[in-house]
Amino acid sequence: MVATLLATIMSPTVSLWTDESITLSAASRTPTQLWALLQHIDAVHGVYYAFVNGWIHLFGDSSFSVRLPSALAAGATALGILFLGRLVASAATAWTAAIVFATLPRITWGGIEARPFIFAAAAAVWATYLLVRATRSASRAFWVAYGAVAALGVAINIYLALVIVGHAVTVLLTSRDRRRITRFTVSAVIALALASPVILLARSQQSQLGDQGDRNVLSIARKVLVNQLFLGETPSTDAAPTWFTRSWQIAAVVAAAIGLLAIVLAIVRRPAVGDDRRVILAVALPWLIVPTAMIAAYAVLASPIYQPRYLTLAAPAGALLIAAGVRTIRARVWAASGAILYVVAIGIVFASQRIPFAKSGSDWSAAAAAVERGATTGDAVYFAPRDTDGPTGTAMLTSRRIAYAYPAAFENLRDLTLERTGAETATLDGFSRGLDAVALPGDIDRIWALYSKKGPASVRSESDTLLREAGFHGTVVWEGPSTTVIEYSHDD
Repeated sequence: MVATLLATIMSPTVSLWTDESITLSAASRTPTQLWALLQHIDAVHGVYYAFVNGWIHLFGDSSFSVRLPSALAAGATALGILFLGRLVASAATAWTAAIVFATLPRITWGGIEARPFIFAAAAAVWATYLLVRATRSASRAFWVAYGAVAALGVAINIYLALVIVGHAVTVLLTSRDRRRITRFTVSAVIALALASPVILLARSQQSQLGDQGDRNVLSIARKVLVNQLFLGETPSTDAAPTWFTRSWQIAAVVAAAIGLLAIVLAIVRRPAVGDDRRVILAVALPWLIVPTAMIAAYAVLASPIYQPRYLTLAAPAGALLIAAGVRTIRARVWAASGAILYVVAIGIVFASQRIPFAKSGSDWSAAAAAVERGATTGDAVYFAPRDTDGPTGTAMLTSRRIAYAYPAAFENLRDLTLERTGAETATLDGFSRGLDAVALPGDIDRIWALYSKKGPASVRSESDTLLREAGFHGTVVWEGPSTTVIEYSHDD
């Protein structure tokens, strides 16, 4: 309950951003249209999109509604840590791990993200729980359950296959029974076989595994040590005052230092009463290290696929290790001081996650609200292109993603440049004609233009020229860190 409630705090006030708009675009399609999309792109998220498709039919597509499943998944994962913790450690350590997990910045961020990463964490923790139960039981039922949950997890996020590799290390460290090793091997192979259609389809869409990172060793190391557990994603520098940006940056480093120190203590110090250090490390370390090290190494050596949010599935292992380390501290003054400093640090990070434009400076909620306040039925809207140098020619990426995120603001407006929708073309965004190819209807008196500051500056200036030549003059009605809204009125 705590994990879920923390994740929902101020959820509706934080603007949706581009990745979440993609979720809404995909999930709003018919099953046939969604399947056509997944043949070309985003197969790695297909299971999640199908789930959200059913969810929004039942509960609507508001920002709070589409993010609520992630908050619930945070709660399910925290519960899984509690159950797992009581298997491999004392009850006190299990409860501490659940609390640490619920408050990790990576999780408080994932809980307000309409994306599948925190679901992979839930699958990972429950698969690990079933693995431990299976290795301690003569029943084959736990192995069957493990294989099923692991297969589902891989289908949700194929990086979970690396957690299964970590599980292999765990089994080898904790069991010398050949029968159990064989049963694990069979269960793992079956799990990967069941998930193989998703794996193969995703493999054919290699870029969808994440190719927007970097290959700098120091940068990746910083993200592994700080961002992966203790930061989440971050606001852009122009989304908040400079002093606040500096505050959360410093706070994240402080939280990371304390958390990493606790992990080191779990490894080197004498465990608390009731904790079995060998078992805790055998379960948690491979789960945390194997996926992270393999993805980070691949990013440096081959392709920049490392993204901290993709490794949300390793966060439960981090929480378990931190809890075990905290429990080794016997000096109450040090324990209390460290706890207070950590809580303050993650509190500052949490605040940075809940400002309106927290998601990479996305201001789409405010931009949509500006249009909704001023527009009337019959007005037109111009979603400016982001992937071309000017307002001419065919564009695929435009500011229309704002309408995917906040459709109500645009439902009564005529879209000037839409040629074919994403659903019609089995793409994320469809195709838009150039503004120069639009024959403006004579009954349009106002056009609402949305320009992205992340696109070429020439798009706005050239579009403004075309509209002025057509008899419109523009007035900026709203401007944020990433979007400018201009109202063009016809010169009478």
